[in-house]
This record gives sequence, C-alpha cells and structure tokens, in this order.
Amino acid sequence: MSYSDDTPAGVQIEPEPFTLPGHVAVREERSRPDSARADVTFAPTFMNPIAPGADPCVVWHAGYYYWCASENDTAISITRSEQLTSRGDKVVVWRAPESGPYSREIWAPELHRLDGKWYIYVAASNGRNANHRMIALEGLSEDPMDGFQFKAELYTGDDVGTQQRNCWAIDGTILEHEGERYFLWSGWEDHRDIQWLYIARMENPWTIGSARVRMGANDDYLWERLDETTATRGLNEAPQVLTRNGKVFVVYSASASWEITYKLGVLELAPGRDPMKASSWQKWSNPVFQATRETWGVGHCGFTRSPDGTEDWMVFHAKLERTPNWKRAVHVQPFHWTADGAPVFGDPITAGRPLACPRGNPEPIKVAHGLHGIHGIDPAD
Repeated sequence: MSYSDDTPAGVQIEPEPFTLPGHVAVREERSRPDSARADVTFAPTFMNPIAPGADPCVVWHAGYYYWCASENDTAISITRSEQLTSRGDKVVVWRAPESGPYSREIWAPELHRLDGKWYIYVAASNGRNANHRMIALEGLSEDPMDGFQFKAELYTGDDVGTQQRNCWAIDGTILEHEGERYFLWSGWEDHRDIQWLYIARMENPWTIGSARVRMGANDDYLWERLDETTATRGLNEAPQVLTRNGKVFVVYSASASWEITYKLGVLELAPGRDPMKASSWQKWSNPVFQATRETWGVGHCGFTRSPDGTEDWMVFHAKLERTPNWKRAVHVQPFHWTADGAPVFGDPITAGRPLACPRGNPEPIKVAHGLHGIHGIDPAD
C-alpha cells in the first residue's frame, strides 16, 4: 500500500457500527457513579465489523478515507469519511452499461491516485465469469466523488504486441518500485478456472506494457488449496502491495473465498531483484492471517494508516456464517512490524470486542448519562 500523502488530520469518532446477529455494537464508557444524570465520557473505541460487504479498498488522501466498493455487481460507489471506522456518505461514481463486455459482475474495485489523477481498476464481464477482464476507469476531476468514465480494457494475456487472446483477470492492483510501475492481478493461464498471481510492467495507468509473468505456483502448500488437501487445486487471488523501508511484500488471499479456510499469505521481493522474475519472489511457508474459532473466511485485505500517521491498519472481510457462501462483512484492525521489518498481522479480532480507534482522534465525546438505548445498550448497565 502506498499512502497518498502524509498529512495528519483529526478524526471525529462517531462510528455507525454494523451489528452482527448476537452482537451489540456499543463503545466503552466511563461514568461517574455519584449522579444518575452524570455525563458519560465515551472512550474512543469501536467494534468490528464496521460495515457489510466484501473486498474492501480504502485510500487515505488529504485528510479523508475513501472507500471504494461494488454496488450489486452493477456499479461502483465511493464513500468519504474522516473516520477509518465509519464509511460516511456514499456516492455512486460509475454505473456499468446496460449490455456489453463490461455490463455485469463488477468485482473488487480498487481506487488509486496515479500521475495526478484518480483511477479505479475493476473486474467486469458480460455476465459469464469466464469473460472477466480488468478495466481502468479515469476520474472526471480532482475529487474522486465526482465520478469516473471508462478508459480502457487492460491486456492481461501473453501477446502484448498483438493484443490477441486476452485472458481472464480479476483483483488488479498497482506496485510502484524503483521508478517503475507494475500491474498485479489474479488470472487464468488459459480457459481453465485455475487462478495464479501475475505481474506486468505498465506503460501508463491504463496500458500494460509487457508480457505477463506468473509470480509463482499457487499450490506450494496445502493451505493454499481449496479444501487444504492434495485432491484440490491451489487458488491465489487479491494481491495487495505493502512496502516499508525498501522492503516489498505482496499479501495475497489463498484457498476458497466461500469457505472458512480463506486466508492470507505473503510473497516477499528479494532485495535488489527484478519484480518481473518469478525467482525474485519468496513465498512465506505459513499463512500470516487465518481463521479462528470465532472469525472465519478472512481475506482480501488492504492497508492504510491512522490519521496521525503513527499506526498501520489492515482492512479485510470475514464470513458471517460457517457454511459455504459469500455473506461477508468488513473489519479493520491494527498490525505491527518485527525489528527486522516484517509485517505481523496476528489473529483476526473477534467481532463485538471493543478496540481502540486509530490514533489522531478528537477529544472523547460526552453525552448525557440519562440518554438510554445508545446503540441498544442502557448506559446505566
């Protein structure tokens, strides 16, 4: 994840929590016991999940968090908020055409600011999954809330010269490294439904400028396979770039997104090596983020920072049910780094557990103690 600027900003924390069945969304409180009408000072905390949905993408820019999401697989929305823990107002910034190759199955849009303009990379099809292609949308103004227009289909096949036989692709993202820009995505080698991670150089924000390179195998380890057995295929998708102090990591999702075994793995770029060579990428042998007894199907992550720039945070989705399906919700939580510069994500924090809000928030909010039923809880309890 590259951060668009380093400008600190205060954030007024007033989350609008998304409540799971069996969970009550409420922030911690500290009250004075000497008066039934004493003020309650709400500690700056929140609870996951923060919103329904999947494939979260968030960008911090000029004091705001911009969230980009698919709307019913036929449109793309952006929400803007000073709070990482609350989405804010939503605007539909692009609608798919009524028909044609980009009219259906609008999946996993990503917002990027490149060369002074806003772009969205998103997978789209004509309604048949086998026809998914990556497209680039270009912003209409300096404000990403003002809308986007179609710019180009990206070529993700093997013959960049003739542009013949484009190939299935989803989950596109950007890597900028040592003055070069690269496009990363999850794609098929041919007509078979087997997903690998690919990388290619970019000529400009809407044009692939080189042949694609497969970044490695998708089944080196059992945990990358659909049922975590040798009888099933490997599946790698949703690459996300994370950089720090010259180190480059690609955090990807593995196994089946509809199962509780969905998880995160890491590819690390060897120092001084060419990203366009598969041998330059070293796969970590163990998953770095996976299900617990309380939180399942964790994946398709992204990265950002707290408003004051002192904390690193990850966003991801988790399943709402243990049965195979795509019912998911968005979570956020902090992560840290080892002394030698490797990311440590820990375990997904259980839904409904209060967490400290990202640093850079305003003074705690005060409300009258007599106001009952805040987020469904009587403050006197």
